Amino acid sequence: MIIGIGLIATYLVVQNFGYAALQVWLLRRRQPYPRWAAVALFSWATVMSFLFVLHLFSLGGWKSFLREWFYFPMAVEMVWNVLLLQVLFPAIILVVLIVRLRSRRPVAPLAPDGMSRRKFLYLLSYGAAPAAAMGMGVHGLRTREDLQVREYTIAITGLPAGLEGFTIAHVSDLHSGLFVGPARLKIISDATNDLKADLVVITGDLINRDMDEFPAALAAIRHIESSRPIYICEGNHDVIPGSCVLVAACERSGLAMLYNKCQALSFPGGRLLLGGLSWDRCFEMAMRPRMIADLFPARQEGDARILLAHHPDVFDVAQEADLVLSGHTHGGQIMFGDVGLGRIRFKYWSGLYQHPGAGTKMIVSNGCGDWFPCRIGAPAEIGLVRLTRAAA
Repeated sequence: MIIGIGLIATYLVVQNFGYAALQVWLLRRRQPYPRWAAVALFSWATVMSFLFVLHLFSLGGWKSFLREWFYFPMAVEMVWNVLLLQVLFPAIILVVLIVRLRSRRPVAPLAPDGMSRRKFLYLLSYGAAPAAAMGMGVHGLRTREDLQVREYTIAITGLPAGLEGFTIAHVSDLHSGLFVGPARLKIISDATNDLKADLVVITGDLINRDMDEFPAALAAIRHIESSRPIYICEGNHDVIPGSCVLVAACERSGLAMLYNKCQALSFPGGRLLLGGLSWDRCFEMAMRPRMIADLFPARQEGDARILLAHHPDVFDVAQEADLVLSGHTHGGQIMFGDVGLGRIRFKYWSGLYQHPGAGTKMIVSNGCGDWFPCRIGAPAEIGLVRLTRAAA
């Protein structure tokens, strides 16, 4: 794992300084060029590289210090390195190649004296991306404690009488870690308690990266008031410390982790069957087309089947379930209506979906925590799901 982190750090540092060097190369083609701009570009690359390495290698209590005192610069660093730089670096390479191909044409010099409008706009373009990163960092800082409740009424055919009006609090993507500490986790658990739901489920990503983040997540889960166990499935961030490491920690702590298994809850007139998938099982759909059918016991009259699966793509093979509760997408993270990262990255990214060939429905939660500290058009949320019997 340390080797992998080191390779990632090296890659990002090379990107940062490569991007700065290419910008300076373009800037120097217009003479005279302001040398302070070159200093500013390399200074920015140095700061972003340093903060990224600090982020990658931060452990234990150091994360608390960064979260308390350096939330804004760490948020800017994440927006820059994880999002903007990944677009800008290949773009600047393409621009340099185009300029090189057209290098025989004369280059117009910048105005030698004073600050013309043309020179001002040209230099301003060099600061547009860092300014965007800082603006998104400010937005992330100001909205980090925002949390909404999204309500759904789900009609299920043959729902037992004892489950009419039954409510489920759907929590997902806690991401206990650098950007989500005990204070924010308490906001999440308090908001969940306010719903007074009959059942609470968590669809993955309790931690962000390391097991030292688990105690805070565990404390938040134990703070949630529920007359029944809180059922959990595994997310992709939960496997970063190692296969089944977090699963074992949950079981030792008495948490109800549904790791490729089903739990039956009895009610008057029938059963509520809760199934949970591991993260790796979400990628075995082609090899296991009947994995959802095999997860649940044979259907009896009065059964209601609910599947907890972190990755929403499982919906494509989940016709044997009545309802799928998922997360993972953070609502697309950065969305402008239906346009944004969600539509680019995911088939299903937020809200309610219904399978065209079956009565199966799925709710994809925006999640309530963050590994990426900026949400636009995809607010953090807890779902409140109310079950009702479908009309005959």
